Amino acid sequence: KASTNVSPTETTPGREGEAAVFHLELRLIVDLGFAGFPNAGKSSLLNAITNAHAKVANYKFTTLEPNLGDLFGFILADIPGLIEGASEGKGLGYQFLRHIARTKAILHCVSLENENITEAYKAIRKELEAFSPELAKKEEILLLTKTDLVDPKDLKKKITEAKKLNKNILTVSVYDLDSIKKLQDELVKYLREKVSKEEMHDRAKESPQVRF
Repeated sequence: KASTNVSPTETTPGREGEAAVFHLELRLIVDLGFAGFPNAGKSSLLNAITNAHAKVANYKFTTLEPNLGDLFGFILADIPGLIEGASEGKGLGYQFLRHIARTKAILHCVSLENENITEAYKAIRKELEAFSPELAKKEEILLLTKTDLVDPKDLKKKITEAKKLNKNILTVSVYDLDSIKKLQDELVKYLREKVSKEEMHDRAKESPQVRF
């Protein structure tokens, strides 16, 4: 179309196109992915430290899809809980593992409802390693949740036991505001050290609407 040909009638014969079938898989890229058994308190924790609105209920697999929360510019993801055999697809294993595969670090949540926290921890680690050796090598923080369920003496014993599994130990109760504030500070400190200054500069330019 031009000033001398305002109503062009010329056409160009089309050519045969190409067709294909694609399988697209969404994998979230987040700073910290929550790992752990169902009912380890992951959704409640995300809501408490990021003001997210993840569904919370007292039954397994309340979380069917990942929930995201923003913690001072860092993206945290509460992902469907794991069970033994998740690496083979049991429960919501694939839905969990495909998303956590691209997180920068793992927040491994172990509830103090478990009588044997070592056994609970190793069960989840086994699934991570079976799914991907690279995933198992990611940096990890071990978080003991639901500390309100044990007395201070038992908590100290559990922390001592947990340190034999992982040197990076944190604790929290969603019913203790001081505990939540301390956890927020520790996670932000950790993530700021992990994420490069250049990436933080790029994030500062982004709007929350774009990032979510």
